[in-house]
Amino acid sequence: MSEPTANATTPTGSTPRRRRSGRIYLIIAGIVAVVAVAGVLIAAGSNPDTISGPVDTSHLPDDGPAPALLAKGWINSPPLTAADLRGKVVLYDFWTYSCINCVRTIPYIRSWYDRYRSDGLVVVGVHSPEFDFEKVHSNVEKAVKHLGVTWPVALDDDMTIWNAFNNEYWPADYIADRTGHLRNSHFGEGDYTNTENVLRALLGVPTSSPRATLTGKPETAATGDINPETYLGTERSEIGTASGLKVYAAVGMLVPPNVALEGPWNGAPEKVTSGAPGADVAAGVTAQSVNLVMAPADGKPKVAIVTIDGGPVPPDLRGADVHVDAQGRTVVTVSGSDMFRLIQGPDVQQHQLHVVAEQAGLEAYAFTFG
Repeated sequence: MSEPTANATTPTGSTPRRRRSGRIYLIIAGIVAVVAVAGVLIAAGSNPDTISGPVDTSHLPDDGPAPALLAKGWINSPPLTAADLRGKVVLYDFWTYSCINCVRTIPYIRSWYDRYRSDGLVVVGVHSPEFDFEKVHSNVEKAVKHLGVTWPVALDDDMTIWNAFNNEYWPADYIADRTGHLRNSHFGEGDYTNTENVLRALLGVPTSSPRATLTGKPETAATGDINPETYLGTERSEIGTASGLKVYAAVGMLVPPNVALEGPWNGAPEKVTSGAPGADVAAGVTAQSVNLVMAPADGKPKVAIVTIDGGPVPPDLRGADVHVDAQGRTVVTVSGSDMFRLIQGPDVQQHQLHVVAEQAGLEAYAFTFG
């Protein structure tokens, strides 16, 4: 496949993840690189649809045939071949289930799938894992059900499809026309109006025909000066973690966006694992929402105690996965490998956050902020 040319945008309105070979996060609030003009715009707080400008759907490039879907397995569908997709417009959506940027795009993809599948649209979610636990098919199946993903999902455990597309980002969307040729690509969140316009043009939907309808109020990409995505494992060494067991000293108050470990943690490339009760991840936070990818090392549920500014998380700041236990503490029960929502406030605020392991064996991978 050739590199995307005109009408390819990267990235917009988000902090898209790059492949682990680089694993470089672009710390931005809204970026569009329009390859046709070889430029990059940085526009914090802007509407991604207005940053990139309208796509000229009457002059879409032809980037050649879409690669074959050589998946390790499928969810919601038998294996799809080129013959199955012939005559269809196909949206290839690269995602992974613990990626908040990917999760935030799902309501838009669902709206397009529901609205246009009768017109010939096929959506293929290409699940290309970032962390090892995302290669476990039962984990992906559970996430697909939880997130309401009803379209076909190709399990791309070893990144075969990802590499065939020369992809670099989560999330990333590629659109193929009815002949199977790639005509448009987009990286990161946002630019939803342009993507829908391309779908409508390739499907031949009349301009007067109703557009897709979103259900509810989808969570939007972060804008403004907030904490960047922060990995905890040794591979990135973003917070000075060491391989093997190390007891980290208490850090006191942290100026945002600093993150630190306190107490005993075992460092590994992708993650840190609590070595004993009381091991703590501390963060100085400037954000509206805070999420942390966690897992139980032995498959048995672990409890993470979440505090903000030295006390329990108040009701108006509690993320969806935080609850109050019998002792009045605000906690998260980590029963599986996933992204857990810790803080969800009404606006961007500054706080001191602590996530304390109640047992040894709590794995922590990466913070995302919104």
